Amino acid sequence: MALQSLPQSATEYANAQRKEILAALSLVQRQWRRMGDNFDASYALIEPKLLEAAFTAQERIAKGALAYIPNVMEESGLTIPRTPLYESAPKMYVGTAGDGLPVSTLLYESVIHAKTAVGNGYSVPQALSMSSQWLTSATGTLLSDTGRSAEKVAGNSRKVKLWVRMLNPPSCGRCVILAGKTSGDSEAFLRHPKCDCRNIPSSESIADDVRVDPNAYFGSLDESAQVKLMGSQANARAMRDGADLNQIINAYRKSGGVRSAQVHGRNIKYTTEGTTRRGYAYSQMSKAQYVKAQGEARKRSGNSNRYATRLKSPRMMPETIYEVAKGQADAKRLLSLYGWI
Repeated sequence: MALQSLPQSATEYANAQRKEILAALSLVQRQWRRMGDNFDASYALIEPKLLEAAFTAQERIAKGALAYIPNVMEESGLTIPRTPLYESAPKMYVGTAGDGLPVSTLLYESVIHAKTAVGNGYSVPQALSMSSQWLTSATGTLLSDTGRSAEKVAGNSRKVKLWVRMLNPPSCGRCVILAGKTSGDSEAFLRHPKCDCRNIPSSESIADDVRVDPNAYFGSLDESAQVKLMGSQANARAMRDGADLNQIINAYRKSGGVRSAQVHGRNIKYTTEGTTRRGYAYSQMSKAQYVKAQGEARKRSGNSNRYATRLKSPRMMPETIYEVAKGQADAKRLLSLYGWI
């Protein structure tokens, strides 16, 4: 299947938005470098420039978002009301953060972070460096939220009722398993840092579009890209053998989700993801006689919730499965047994 692209209007909008955000962040960082030992006094000197950078970027990003929605709707073949239900001006999105607080209040929190750091024993240069990182992240989030808010308003004004999450490759596993998710809210999905997925107004997900089909996206990649996406040769091989992408990606969703241990003199990689009673791995692994022989399951101490029941036997990761398997057929049997297929 050929790799299809985002609508051209979505790509152009994303690039323009990224350019505006990077320019604003560059100016913010440049101003922050003027901060001195007296945090409040030096911040008072740079605040006008910080606010100017944030306000200018907010207005430009909102303007781009308001124009983007009718453009992408037209490109996607959706019916566009000739006259929107209401008009929205870019200036309406200036000066307010996503949580409703004034932008001035948000940006001043960088000073509070610096003061707190000094109070915790950090030097002034260290405190300012830490606060610079916080301010950069907060400003980036502010501007991204501005764009999403304007997109939502522009969509609602044209009676958009469905949004579909589409990939903008190359994408990470966390994004791939969410590709194609639809909702009635343009702000419905969470983003990790540097996520560039897009929510596209739609009447329905486009069939056979690899940007809304995780398995098709995986299949469109060459082997090296598959390994990069899945995190290891074994995980990519498991996918080619029929593994569920969601099962593998979710094993890594928590810090320490994949662990190593010595079992019968062999170093194995395992996870506890999916091994509670409601997990798919539990239903598969509980069928194994050797698991039942160990008592099948155990309860977490101090928790009466029936979902706290967890298998005692570790859920082997694909890497260990391929090491212990006696051939391809046995590997597939074990992948199924441990709930990867």
